[in-house]
Amino acid sequence: MKVGVVGSGLGGLLSGVSLAKKGHEVTIFEKLGYFGGRFTNISYEGFELSTGALHMIPHGGNGPLAKMLRALGIKVEIVLSNPSGTYRINGRDYLHNEVPNLFSLKEKLQITKILAELRLGSGGDESYRAWLKKRVKNPLLFAIADSFCGWSLSLDSSGVPSREFIAITKNINKLGAAGIPKGGCKAVTGGLVKELERLGGEILYKTPVESITVDGGRVNGLSTKKNSYDFDVIISNIDPKQTIKLCGEENFSDSYVKSMANMKEANGIKISVACDKPMIGHTGVLLTPQTKRISGANEVTNADPTLAPKGMHLLMTHQKLLDGDVKKEAELGKEDLYELFPDFDRHCEILMVQTYKHGWPVNRVASGKHISPESPIKGLYYVGDAIKPEGWMETEGVAKGVEMMLNRFGR
Repeated sequence: MKVGVVGSGLGGLLSGVSLAKKGHEVTIFEKLGYFGGRFTNISYEGFELSTGALHMIPHGGNGPLAKMLRALGIKVEIVLSNPSGTYRINGRDYLHNEVPNLFSLKEKLQITKILAELRLGSGGDESYRAWLKKRVKNPLLFAIADSFCGWSLSLDSSGVPSREFIAITKNINKLGAAGIPKGGCKAVTGGLVKELERLGGEILYKTPVESITVDGGRVNGLSTKKNSYDFDVIISNIDPKQTIKLCGEENFSDSYVKSMANMKEANGIKISVACDKPMIGHTGVLLTPQTKRISGANEVTNADPTLAPKGMHLLMTHQKLLDGDVKKEAELGKEDLYELFPDFDRHCEILMVQTYKHGWPVNRVASGKHISPESPIKGLYYVGDAIKPEGWMETEGVAKGVEMMLNRFGR
């Protein structure tokens, strides 16, 4: 089959290489001048910053993304986070198993019960915050939940269904900690591009798609500013709402258009910092439940020193963006840095503040909302961070969404 892919982000590249390996003729259309979308590197003053996602893979070498990369023959070394993470509470860092010691005996028993429910329960439509409030009263536990959700999902715990949070927790317990790909995000997407080209596929850069042609309820091609192309199948790695506009809303039912329009994205702010010494000192995540805005930080150069100039470190923070005043939110994040690291002024310099919202969000659809990879139009599929099955966060969700699409491809 002739397959057209709209967008060369992680989902589009995973789809393109997977289908090229099966003998399909693949062409990817990319509006930017580079591949990877929100999952590649920006070289800046000797540092390798990321365009979107931090240089981490949620389940390291054990998750769906690493498994798919191995199956496709993409060799990427993933350094396991050790420890998986720490919590900065009252100026001191605690490992996950040390946190319960901060609570009373009664609360420790409640926490033990909660951990059991997270392993064995199923949850429901109520938010994780509401679920948690029925079981404990200590606000520090809510802050810890918010820091994890803010770091990994760009939401607070009141914006995540308990069902989704419990499914995520089960996957963490099963598959283990995150990992850092050596070479950063670009090591993954760059490897996929090389394999796609080896298989005869191509990427057309600076070539935005202007329309997708639909005839009799089926796609048959797409158009750019200069040319029209015939395809048997089209895979969209962009926002489903944008895809609907490219196809024409008249080709979908009113209820479907409305349901997609109601899907909310998750937005965030990332601050990249140059440091002349290790500020965290390990390869895991530092979760920060007592800050104003920052949910967590990592220091990827503890796993891969090449992501910074020799002798320097790269610290990256993430915070959810809920307030419309981006400048104010970013300033609060900067204030958090000075509180988290009292010697920040002596050893650190902010390199870049990146905002992710609207057409360039953290997630095109917030975790807990699920869209089928099959559109109502025959031959049109969705992939990307809008298509994440329950329990799969970040890039692991993208890989699982591609896997779902491939299982339904051509049906």
